Amino acid sequence: MLTKTIQSLFLLLIIFISSSQHANAYPLSTQSRWIIDESTNERVKLVCGNWAGHLQPMIPEGLDRRPLKELVGELVKNKFNCVRLTYAIYMWTRYEHEIVNVTFSHLDAPEVVDGITKYNPSILKMTHIEAFDAVVNELGNQNVKVLLDNHVSEPKWCCHDDDENGFFFDRHFDPQEWIQGLTLAAQHFKGHHAIVAMSLRNELHGPRQNLKDWYKYMSQAALAIHRANPNVLVVISGLNYDTELQFLRIKPMNINLGQKMVFETHLYSWSGIGTLKLKEIWSKQPLNRICANSIRGLDQRAGFLTTGVNAVPLIMTEFGFDQTGSTVEDNRFLTCLQTYLVGRDFDFGLWAFHGSYYVREDKVQLDETFGLVDATWHKLRYPNFTDKFQLLQRKNQDPTSKLSNAYIMYHPLTGKCAQVNKNNQLELGSCENQKRWTYDDSQILLSDNKKCLTASGEGLPVSVSNNCHSRNSSWKTASLSKLHLATFDQDGKQLCLHMDSNSSVVVTSKCICINDDSLCLDDPQSQWFQLVATNV
Repeated sequence: MLTKTIQSLFLLLIIFISSSQHANAYPLSTQSRWIIDESTNERVKLVCGNWAGHLQPMIPEGLDRRPLKELVGELVKNKFNCVRLTYAIYMWTRYEHEIVNVTFSHLDAPEVVDGITKYNPSILKMTHIEAFDAVVNELGNQNVKVLLDNHVSEPKWCCHDDDENGFFFDRHFDPQEWIQGLTLAAQHFKGHHAIVAMSLRNELHGPRQNLKDWYKYMSQAALAIHRANPNVLVVISGLNYDTELQFLRIKPMNINLGQKMVFETHLYSWSGIGTLKLKEIWSKQPLNRICANSIRGLDQRAGFLTTGVNAVPLIMTEFGFDQTGSTVEDNRFLTCLQTYLVGRDFDFGLWAFHGSYYVREDKVQLDETFGLVDATWHKLRYPNFTDKFQLLQRKNQDPTSKLSNAYIMYHPLTGKCAQVNKNNQLELGSCENQKRWTYDDSQILLSDNKKCLTASGEGLPVSVSNNCHSRNSSWKTASLSKLHLATFDQDGKQLCLHMDSNSSVVVTSKCICINDDSLCLDDPQSQWFQLVATNV
């Protein structure tokens, strides 16, 4: 009997370990442009929140606000399956034995120490690396994957062109010490199921940037991580604050990482692409043009990596917006970028999860307005986050899926998806219950009953009907952004799908700024509808 009991317990242990590893999808690998779970070959979509741990205190933020278990629970509750956890190289090469409480004694932040003492007292007695271990372990316990990101060498806020952390041979960017730190981190977390990826360096920048050193040292570092920990994905960043990888068109990175090579890119409203450098363009130029140019620039400088016979995964590891909702430029930028991320079903990392900093640029307990959670770390800062991000957080494409291709009709301004109500009218609602559509460059049909989208007239609800050969059942994408779905009424007047903020029902209305007119500065976002490909 005892032997049978032991055998049963052993079997349960094996099942637990197997299910735990499957839940965490470790290790991950690449298949063309996709990241996959090696054990199932199914696609894994990384939906990450950035969690800073690279500043002077050298521990992940927020441990002064809530117990660690609750902080991680906040990520899980808001449907993030991944954290991009940032750290400084010097934590591994110069401060590996320093105690957290000793570091805080030099930072004049007694209120932070009091908070950690209240919520996570054991952290203060740990080394910085032990504190990282505690956070990584709790992330793993709650099935959150970790992309371990080297943000800087010297612990500090990033980034400025003159911060001496930007490129190889800057004062705080010795290539050999950097590779040593990456190697130590890779070795330390070898075999840890939560650590699925490691990045080389956040946002290379500054006047020293050059391609010769980029190829040399990025290749050395990538191979060093792969040798030290062959299970993790190796995430490689480009130049100019990680907005430029276009040089790989001419000269690919010729190193062998097995199926572990991934690239990353970043974008904010103020960083732009190419000549689009000013945040103000999002309010001072036609939005259809700016969005179209931004998406074209993204594809030219980074997105091309996900296409063709040599396609590789690309993660948008940083983008963000003022989550107080008060910045018009950020709000418009976000809606445009959403169409790119959803349309290509990109893995991504939102900046940021954290709602405040212990110490940032000599300011204690500084608020992070780009934070998912507010300064208390108890509630969402952006009230519409759940709706706005629901389709971004969903896996819409899987190369192993057996389902046929279809489309989701998506309204990026609200984040909602098209449904059909009991009156056969088109309305917006949860993307969990969205309808599937087919589109043949003319008719938009419901996949399940082949009824077609039909306009009734200006200001009137759009419906689905069997009248599929009439002029008002024919739809084309319009404007430079290709985000307007336009038709003609019986009198030949062009109308676009339109979402009135006072109702969930979709109507047709006069098209807003669909011609490339520099003087047309009206906001067309209420008319942006996107047909998002899906096979899941």
